[in-house]
Amino acid sequence: MFRKITGLVLGSFMMIGTASAATVSYTTAETDPKVQLLLDDGAVDGAVRFTLSAVTGFADFLGLGFDFAGTKILKSKIDLVSFTSSHNRPDVPALVLFGDNTGSQSTCGNGCNFNGGGGTGDTAFDYILRIGEQGGGKKNVAGIVFDIGGVALADFSNFAVRAQETSNGNSIKYGLNPDASVPSPVPLPAAGFGLMAGLGALAALRRRKRAAI
Repeated sequence: MFRKITGLVLGSFMMIGTASAATVSYTTAETDPKVQLLLDDGAVDGAVRFTLSAVTGFADFLGLGFDFAGTKILKSKIDLVSFTSSHNRPDVPALVLFGDNTGSQSTCGNGCNFNGGGGTGDTAFDYILRIGEQGGGKKNVAGIVFDIGGVALADFSNFAVRAQETSNGNSIKYGLNPDASVPSPVPLPAAGFGLMAGLGALAALRRRKRAAI
């Protein structure tokens, strides 16, 4: 009986050790604004969380373009978590998905095309997610957090954003490149944590057995 119990304790800690979430970061080469996109597959079960913001300067986001290696993204699986607006307007961002996963999507509605310069250099993507609206005072989105369900972190690549400076109405595409300043995610060392936790549990059970004698 003693051996069976210790085996279960060891097994449970090994399972905990293998569970880990990954976060990846992308940024623009431009610094005014410097845009950052964070992807996290551990915030919500079965979904990837996107956090888009300007680290420096100001960006009024119109759309986010990306390539997708999975089968399909369902519009019903896109959920808004939170957003910020430069004008404190209560308007909810659009979050309308354009594209059919064929790599040919270059626009996301009125005033949101993806031609122009940027880090990736691409002008067409598998999908483009419409975020805000063109023009000063029209759903200006300075930052946004949303989830996409039924997808995997590794399915996403080749990001670019379309943003505008509302003071002059200019709009430009910014390519997003992998952020070299953020270290690659390291899986939890399952064997190490499992062994240490298991040995500790084993010692505790032995002490309890001796006390009972």
